[in-house]
Amino acid sequence: MKAEVHILGGRFGRILGAVACGACLFTACRKPSTGAEKAPQRLEVGLAETPTLPPEDKEAAALAALEDFFKAEDIISRAKVVRDGLRVLPMMRDYYEVRGHPLPAFGRVSRGKVAKLEGIPMVFFDIEAFDGPHYYVAVVWDGERFAVDWESLTAYGTMDWSDFLEEKPTEPQEMRVFVLAARGIPNFPGSPEGSTAFRIEHRDHPQPLIATADAELAKKITPMVKGRRVPVTLELAWKAIGPGGAPVPVILRIVAPSWSP
Repeated sequence: MKAEVHILGGRFGRILGAVACGACLFTACRKPSTGAEKAPQRLEVGLAETPTLPPEDKEAAALAALEDFFKAEDIISRAKVVRDGLRVLPMMRDYYEVRGHPLPAFGRVSRGKVAKLEGIPMVFFDIEAFDGPHYYVAVVWDGERFAVDWESLTAYGTMDWSDFLEEKPTEPQEMRVFVLAARGIPNFPGSPEGSTAFRIEHRDHPQPLIATADAELAKKITPMVKGRRVPVTLELAWKAIGPGGAPVPVILRIVAPSWSP
């Protein structure tokens, strides 16, 4: 019996994953194109041995960094005002140059909301672009300056979510998604004993799906999503369950329990 893929409809908000995030690691599955060019030796301000305190007017300093990001005329200039820019630059090249995503338009900006996550000062902004859509940006204090959290801004993955749904890649892809308990939805027929189904949503696409995780991985994910919709970086792929089974989404690994470093 072939397993059926559960594709769920519905709408959900474009919510910045960083609001609920802690630390996050990134290891590319599909290596982003870096081209033959070399990045500048110093893209960003390095952390001092003794980090400095953020300015008293955190909102103004964070807004200035955000404006610098949107005013930048090329990717190198944008990377200079991005958190951890040297590491993020290959992702930016992949996202903007290879896949052709446009830079979000800078329109009306809300008052910044100053917050701390795990002791790190940050300011959240709600931006309404001139063409209508809203999106959320976190500008984070890195010990020297405020810098844009690009990974959460874009919900970067090694593959666009729409392509992941359509192409059903068997090679692992690293994706920044929301994970929820799949209440009332059975696991795929033929799934290994102890495996569990979870609901996966992407911030920028209305098409969530159901993915399965083996027993060991399910034990880690279940307490994370108890009563919550959590932003997580996962390694996902499409795999056949049982002989002759149709490919279904499978959670292979938790890369990090959040979206951004």
